[in-house]
Amino acid sequence: MLRDRLFKGYVSSWMPVALFLLLTGMFWIGDRSLYHKLYYIMGAVPTLIVVCLCWRRFSFLREEPLFLLFIVFSFYVMLSLAWSPGAADYSKLKHPLYIGMLIVAVAAVGEHDMRRLVQALGLAGGVAALAALASSVAHVAAGQQARFEGFGALYNPLLTSHVYGFFAALWLGALLSSSRLRPLKLMMLVILVFLLFQTGSRTPFLALGFCFVWLLVLVADRRIVWLATALGIIAAAGLWLFGANLVERGLSYRPFIWVETWRQIMPALWFGHGYDADIDIVLTDVNVLLADPHNLTLAVVYQTGLIGGALWLAIYAYGFFGAWRLRSSGLVLISSTLLVYGFMAGMTEGGSFMSRPKEHWFLVWIPIAIHLAVLRKIKRSRAPGAPISAAA
Repeated sequence: MLRDRLFKGYVSSWMPVALFLLLTGMFWIGDRSLYHKLYYIMGAVPTLIVVCLCWRRFSFLREEPLFLLFIVFSFYVMLSLAWSPGAADYSKLKHPLYIGMLIVAVAAVGEHDMRRLVQALGLAGGVAALAALASSVAHVAAGQQARFEGFGALYNPLLTSHVYGFFAALWLGALLSSSRLRPLKLMMLVILVFLLFQTGSRTPFLALGFCFVWLLVLVADRRIVWLATALGIIAAAGLWLFGANLVERGLSYRPFIWVETWRQIMPALWFGHGYDADIDIVLTDVNVLLADPHNLTLAVVYQTGLIGGALWLAIYAYGFFGAWRLRSSGLVLISSTLLVYGFMAGMTEGGSFMSRPKEHWFLVWIPIAIHLAVLRKIKRSRAPGAPISAAA
């Protein structure tokens, strides 16, 4: 049937390419508005069309708690627009649709052929390492002493570190998914970490440190020894070359920002100020006005209250619990490492937890989408009577 051919072409060819373009587009597209359009044209709109025409093919998502938690969280976030101060911006109702199409698309590819999803991630990880290498060479050759800001659609050191840190976490998890050391994967990780040092951002290193602890808990065998040795050498070299950039800024007012955010949360503790509500935090010492709490979880609580915060944390709690149960799978090691990276990076930076495609998607929604697809595939492959899957 035509619908069957349409769906097969979508999951086996179109969407893997679209995912690859989404993951790598920041490096080469050169314009942020074009990056948004790239995702709408290649990912969101085709997915919406295929869902409408072949909706039965996506019915498996009704069985996935992680997807249902996302739906409930999104519905509550959009409902909170009703009590946002001033005139609510209802154009933001499109944001959960963009994110939902990503999750649905990645889950469908994983359900149909996990190898396609793994290939798209691997190729994107290779392109990220090449982009990091070219950027590092250009930055060093130019004799730049300032923090690396980025090329392509990347323009800010911290936001740039989100994207490259995502791929560093990908290769970190991939290293532990193998029973022995893979030099190519290690080389990819080294290149990406070297660029992260040049951004001068501490956030990715904090998050990667937690990723290592997470992998230590999940794996706990001799692989951790050689990984710890390799990471120790990388960290020592990076601190020797770029250490001053990392420590000279202290805590960057984070404790004050979080205390002030919590003070502003209290008047609307349970339901929040609304998804469209702005926050103003004044750093009087440096005469700076901040528009976000530099903590994604606090941003969720500020706008949606403790109820929204509980739903947000429930998404991660289920993701981590599912990873623990299926920790013997190499794919789960990778996807859960991405989840840990995004969650911990979001604890010290950010406020835009639900938005159009941008750097924060590499912290939140792309890891969640990948992790959902992997958990679903591994659970199915281990169900009684299921055929043995090489991906498990």
